[in-house]
Amino acid sequence: MDTTEGEFTTKDGTKLYTKTWKPRSDAVQAVLIFLHGFSDHINAYYDLFPTLSSSPFNVAVYGFDQRGWGRSCHKPADNGNTGPTAMVLSDIHDFVLHVASLPETQGKPFFLMGHSMGGGEALCYMLSTSPDFSNRPAFSGLLLQAPYVEMHPSNQPSFLKVQAGKLAAIVLPHTQLKQKLSATYMSRSEKVCQDWINDPLCHDTGTLEGLKGLLQREAELSHLSHGRTVHGYTTKSPCPIWFSFGTGDRILSYIAAQQLFNVLEAPNKDKTFKSYPDAYHKLHAEPDGVGEQFAKDVGEWILARGNKEAEVVQVGQSQSDLKADGGS
Repeated sequence: MDTTEGEFTTKDGTKLYTKTWKPRSDAVQAVLIFLHGFSDHINAYYDLFPTLSSSPFNVAVYGFDQRGWGRSCHKPADNGNTGPTAMVLSDIHDFVLHVASLPETQGKPFFLMGHSMGGGEALCYMLSTSPDFSNRPAFSGLLLQAPYVEMHPSNQPSFLKVQAGKLAAIVLPHTQLKQKLSATYMSRSEKVCQDWINDPLCHDTGTLEGLKGLLQREAELSHLSHGRTVHGYTTKSPCPIWFSFGTGDRILSYIAAQQLFNVLEAPNKDKTFKSYPDAYHKLHAEPDGVGEQFAKDVGEWILARGNKEAEVVQVGQSQSDLKADGGS
């Protein structure tokens, strides 16, 4: 397994930090693009990516610190300065196209995975009907770890606070605001909770514009989960879907994620909701073997869909060979 750090440039010229975890090139079974959560970064996922990129899974993992987060921030004013949802999704699309253009990813099944805020973004990106993403590559699967569909009821901001924030965002979009998530409920591991507190890259800072976009994406996904029509979105996923959530998560809503899962359609009805009893928000960093089981579940789901993709390609090639030989 090799790790490589670098950067890629978005269409507006912004340079964002990237990191890859790759098995030997001749061993790669699939390509996974990963989107991190709020106030998080791609180097804070412990053993998840090294496990996926090692045998028996051999998945090449490509991640980046999103605009406003992690090592993509070069000065304090960058913290949380994600821009509006259009920019967030544009950055994701730029990175997807960047990874899809690399020589080593050609011919490999593609997967997208998001955690928490990144899970909500992955859903918005894959369910968007915008023509801006019409050249999105074909994905073999969408994986969601505790996706942000709604906040846990204990964390929901009041209606008045949300409305006031939206109005302020129009006037002062780049004003920064601390928005702390509870470290206590990140993981049942005290070390993981303390790591979150001590990590200077987990800055808990959003801008009014960025937070407005985050709440707007939550509202749109929440509306979809309740069977409402949302302009610019569909409930038909272009690929199989895997949801995962800890029943003890008190950061985001397990029930809202289940509701959205229930209304989403996937090709051949290939969708799975995996619950982890009593687990908290960072499933990949849960103790007592849960984190290891989570990584195994992710790897096995990816390989199963990747192998199906390979079988389809092989059947298609065989039929082409038959036609070329004059067969029917």
